[in-house]
Amino acid sequence: MEDDKIKKKEFSLDEREEFELDREYQKKVIEREKKFFEELKTKNEVFDKRTLMVLYSLLAGRHIDEFIGIVSSGKEAVVFSAKKGRRYRAVKIYRVATCDFKTMYKYIQGDPRFHLRKSSRRQIIHAWVEKEFRNLRRAGEVVNTPKAILRRENVLLMELVGKRGIPAPRLKDVEVDYEKFYKMIIQDMKKLYCEAELVHGDLSEYNILVKDDKPVYIDFSQSVVTQHPLSKALLIRDVKNICNFFRRKGVDCDYRELYKYITGEELNPIDEEIAQL
Repeated sequence: MEDDKIKKKEFSLDEREEFELDREYQKKVIEREKKFFEELKTKNEVFDKRTLMVLYSLLAGRHIDEFIGIVSSGKEAVVFSAKKGRRYRAVKIYRVATCDFKTMYKYIQGDPRFHLRKSSRRQIIHAWVEKEFRNLRRAGEVVNTPKAILRRENVLLMELVGKRGIPAPRLKDVEVDYEKFYKMIIQDMKKLYCEAELVHGDLSEYNILVKDDKPVYIDFSQSVVTQHPLSKALLIRDVKNICNFFRRKGVDCDYRELYKYITGEELNPIDEEIAQL
């Protein structure tokens, strides 16, 4: 009996020591990363306190081990590279202060998966991040996309597409076999539409990455399901973007034929007018 008591006591002490070590580890990580974010202020990458707390929670929860640097930075979002063990991650952070909430709400409102009442900016962004997370998971079942790992408020954690922490180049920035790539991309657009029942909505050479001589599709925040009232207009925008790019590269293509190939329907002039708005 006495031996059992001693074992229980020893186990309890071990647990406490482990807890203290874990707490010290988290403190060190957060202090180190605080310096990283302080340095970002010189690059005009300043985040509100709530966003910083979300980023720190990714570290404290060991979803990532460290932030490395900026992959891309725009008006509405900034993407960081990060590391978890030997794996590299992308952390996409939407800027609460500068997002286009009217456009976001328009895309969310017509999506049958969401029932969002127009409310605070932060709630709209949370729904927007949830939407991108779901779209990535859905698209990833039929085409190449970054693996979505988790979402938290205005932050999305996903796989970094590239090699050894170096992001894969965009289609616009590399030379490829354009005939071959065009065929792969239009097949993927058809898979998205017919199998995943999804329209990218902003597809172009800017958000198609090239890895292992294959296209990888990114930026699914504005993507809509085919039941969305704007889905056909957005698909028209996509087919025009893709045809415009590949025609400049010498590929013979027509956006009306591409639209019919994807949908099995003739292009409706009314939808084309809406696409131009």
